[in-house]
Amino acid sequence: MRTLISLLVVTTLTSGCVSINRLPLDGKLAPTLKDQVITHTVREKPSFVAMTPGSAALGILGAAAMISQGNSIIRENKVADPADSIAADVAKLLSEQHGTRFVTSPISVNSNNVAQIATAVSGKARFVVDVETLDWSFVYFPTDWSHYRVSYRARARVIDADSKTVIAEGACQRMPDQAANAPTYDELLAAEATLLKKELALAAEACVKTLRTEMLVL
Repeated sequence: MRTLISLLVVTTLTSGCVSINRLPLDGKLAPTLKDQVITHTVREKPSFVAMTPGSAALGILGAAAMISQGNSIIRENKVADPADSIAADVAKLLSEQHGTRFVTSPISVNSNNVAQIATAVSGKARFVVDVETLDWSFVYFPTDWSHYRVSYRARARVIDADSKTVIAEGACQRMPDQAANAPTYDELLAAEATLLKKELALAAEACVKTLRTEMLVL
């Protein structure tokens, strides 16, 4: 219970209140996608939470320590935000299935506002895939404090820059529920956080699969 409460507190602090309106892509929009340019966004990396038993014991007072430690791990090991690859892969899927022309150069944004994102894209692409990481963290198992699992959650949107509207929206998440074969803290971060990067890559792969079926209806 302590672990769950601490994770909820830190997730609220790092991701804020982001609402998700699950909106599958309407098949009737396919003709409007054909031959149009599509790109994707990139954002500054959000705070990463590294939850250990010691920090969790402090409750909300330990939140700053979890975030500070997590951000140091991401920075020192050059860990990529999965949102970047997810957005690119979703844009590629739309290009393959609906004939859009994918532009690989991403658009940097720092806002959740649809109109502002559309303005940033204006003149560069008609459509943009915007994926935002809402939570990325690692936390020990409630029944096994010496082994860890990596949690990831994101929101994705396909935005029509011309009309400044969201034409598709979805979400995805991954958190392993089995402690068997889970890494220890040291194993997770060994060799420049190789296992952490692997777990985040698996989360990105799972997200693309979820968005493909639930948001893009492919």
